[in-house]
Amino acid sequence: MTEEQINKQIEYLRSQKDNPAGNYRRYLVNLYELFCNGAKKNGTDWCPNVSKKEMIKAAYAGVKIDHASWEMVQRWKDDLKKLGYLKDCNVNGEWRTYILKELDF
Repeated sequence: MTEEQINKQIEYLRSQKDNPAGNYRRYLVNLYELFCNGAKKNGTDWCPNVSKKEMIKAAYAGVKIDHASWEMVQRWKDDLKKLGYLKDCNVNGEWRTYILKELDF
């Protein structure tokens, strides 16, 4: 994504805070909080590998899980990475999700 596309997407997400048109922002925030909580529990800036089931449970908290949840949670995590909030790294054979910055939407 270009810097302009990233800024446009973040502005859209900010607008969804006050005037939600769906659950997209909510799913992103829930996923981000899952990784932040894992990092806090770990005492670092990274969260150990999280299963898809855990991501689905966190993302859909309070919302009925749909048939596409398996693919959608990965797409939402990828969106958070594209927007610069998360980064996945393999360290000594272990996948970690690093928290790069706090949510600002």
